[in-house]
Amino acid sequence: MKYILFTFLALCTLNIALAQQPIATFESKNISRPDITEGTIDTIVYYFTNTGDSPLRLEKPRATCGCTVPSAPRYPIAPGQKDSIVATFDSNHRSGLQAKGINMESNAGEINLIFEVNVIPNTNDNLEPKVPKITPHNHQH
Repeated sequence: MKYILFTFLALCTLNIALAQQPIATFESKNISRPDITEGTIDTIVYYFTNTGDSPLRLEKPRATCGCTVPSAPRYPIAPGQKDSIVATFDSNHRSGLQAKGINMESNAGEINLIFEVNVIPNTNDNLEPKVPKITPHNHQH
């Protein structure tokens, strides 16, 4: 009888603990950005809501590359509260398709975010319209 009562109390406690969890629900964890020109600083915003029953805490945001700097709220996000994680991407010396990750710990588990952007090389050819070279005819015979 004691075993059954102990098991019942343990299951009730576990059920209550599981019911009060934060849940980070993102509008999108994978963002595709429009093309940018090399040298541009791009800002990527990941919007989320804590759809759980207890405050959400985000910790240790880190990027997979030194060209990206993530910023996350340092305060607890209350249940039902909306907030965002911001990443700043420096495209200097990064031409071509770029895929970058942002990872962080939270009391709701590991959070992994990705963004992709195509960086167009910044050359003089891109800054000025291309004009075809025309060689005039030499009419001196």
